[in-house]
Amino acid sequence: MIPEIETTRMILRPFRAEDADEIWPCMTANLARYMRWEPPERAEDFEKNWRKWPMQFAEESNCIFIARKKVDHSFIGLFGMHSFKTSSPRLGLWVREELHRQGFGPEGIVSVMNWARGDYSPDYFIYPVAEENIPSRKLVESLGGKPVSSEQDPKFTLIIYHIPA
Repeated sequence: MIPEIETTRMILRPFRAEDADEIWPCMTANLARYMRWEPPERAEDFEKNWRKWPMQFAEESNCIFIARKKVDHSFIGLFGMHSFKTSSPRLGLWVREELHRQGFGPEGIVSVMNWARGDYSPDYFIYPVAEENIPSRKLVESLGGKPVSSEQDPKFTLIIYHIPA
């Protein structure tokens, strides 16, 4: 069972279909410049992706957590833990643009990592980051992440970090 996670300022819980209409408008071209995906042009395009997420939750293979502020339940962003039953789950996140540089990224990803540590005992976490994405690289390095390799993505070069569990 995938839990609801509470932090100082946020509640993270698995994505539900009723969240989609609020998320899709926040998936902008500027936000996606360092993401491996392009923003969906229409809500129907986004639906093709999120329709897979409940099955992945049920299989306990991938989890997309939606983060909301505790004070007013407004949408903050998404935090992903992919292949979380393995010894090296892969992390990912995005925070809506107007909330950047307010500490929501570190607060959320640490809480997701702590959940995985408690329930699945990974050896380490994998965190891929676009080479040019300096704020995300600083985030992963602040968590103890060390670059171990790189990959060429169609959009950019990815630096693959390992974060100790």
